[in-house]
Amino acid sequence: MLRLAGGVAVGAAGAGALAASGGCEARSGDRSPTRAAPPGDVLVVELAAGALAAIDATTGRVLVGAAPSVLSGDGTRLVRAEQPGSGTRLTSHRLTDGAAVSGGTLTDRLAVRATSPDGSLVALATPAGATPASTGSPGANPAGPGTSPYRPAARERTTIVVAGSAGQRNRVELPGNLEPEAFDVSGHFLFVLDYLPPTAPDRYRVRAVDLASGQLQPLLTRVKTAVPGGAEEEMRGEGRQAVYDPRRRLLFTLYTHQPDHLHTRDLIAGARPDAPHVHAFVHTLNLTERWAFCVDLPAPFGEQAAAGHAIALGPDGGTLYVVDATSGTVAAIDPDALTVSGTARFTPPAAPATPAAVAFGGAGALLVGAGREVVTGSPTGGGSATRWSTDSRVRGLAGTADGARLYVGQDGAVVRVDAATGAVRRRINVPGLVALRQVVARA
Repeated sequence: MLRLAGGVAVGAAGAGALAASGGCEARSGDRSPTRAAPPGDVLVVELAAGALAAIDATTGRVLVGAAPSVLSGDGTRLVRAEQPGSGTRLTSHRLTDGAAVSGGTLTDRLAVRATSPDGSLVALATPAGATPASTGSPGANPAGPGTSPYRPAARERTTIVVAGSAGQRNRVELPGNLEPEAFDVSGHFLFVLDYLPPTAPDRYRVRAVDLASGQLQPLLTRVKTAVPGGAEEEMRGEGRQAVYDPRRRLLFTLYTHQPDHLHTRDLIAGARPDAPHVHAFVHTLNLTERWAFCVDLPAPFGEQAAAGHAIALGPDGGTLYVVDATSGTVAAIDPDALTVSGTARFTPPAAPATPAAVAFGGAGALLVGAGREVVTGSPTGGGSATRWSTDSRVRGLAGTADGARLYVGQDGAVVRVDAATGAVRRRINVPGLVALRQVVARA
């Protein structure tokens, strides 16, 4: 039973200018009415590290081929970057039908990193495994540092370019090892991960780039005052996951394995005796007012495998949930008050140390998958949790917003299942599937 204590239940770039061929020109999809898409769902899947594709869930047809990509915060666009030669081809696809709605060519090799919430702006940067002097070559060590924005290689300077449908909008060269994370809602500021030390990174802080001036600035506190020098918190980010709240325009990021971590408020006012050994917390970034605030998670969050943790916003947007499948614990967070409103326990799935996934089914049921098992129960308390097995390892869960359809990523496939029993209703073969990332419902 998932009953909560406390009375409550449980996304860019380059070292050069845009190519003279026109930069990021608008496609016909931007100038004409949206063409009618057939009914059904679109699945966003990961086929290699950072390589996303869009697939029609009814026919299995590939709507957008796999390439290094990012999803827009509102889930309507897939923005991809390809490097056919010495440059970078940037294309934004509408997910309902896969149509390319904008695109262009950059003259240098760049990595797509983040989009504005609606996907209209894209931030790209020096590839994670390269320095500005060697952006023509990908990272040399595919298994180690430099293969993702969260395991960057040594870099003393970073080039960031912001592009829109009209072409390059901003280009900044900054000292340090930076990775774009998100735009503020105005599009005038870009939040970045500032890795320290730049040439041997082992931690990072979140900062904001004023795109007009090119200046790197600290975030604000929740009372909208500048964070004083020496009080910017630094994180290591193991098990890092994020979810965007479009209603409040907040980016929630889960951090685990942070013993003795001090938040900005602790660095300013001194460590609090009630939280001496926080192992996990949710970093909240306000994309309108540019402040950050951390919500500490109680034990046992962060004490076991980082891969066993997952974060998701409830279907009505009223509650944020963090799940620790290793211990069988759920925490509910009030996204307005930014406090933990309650916790619940459940019998965890078998093989909980494997990557966990979370989704919502009909009537707002919370589903947690790990290993070859899915546990489902009511996040509002009451009733009994049920569980069912899958044919292979769970590689992601995704449900439609109305809870009518649930998809499970598996080895080489995505299956649509009955959320209550796990009975397979449809199988879509996806060779090489790494993870199911999202489902987009069409009319």
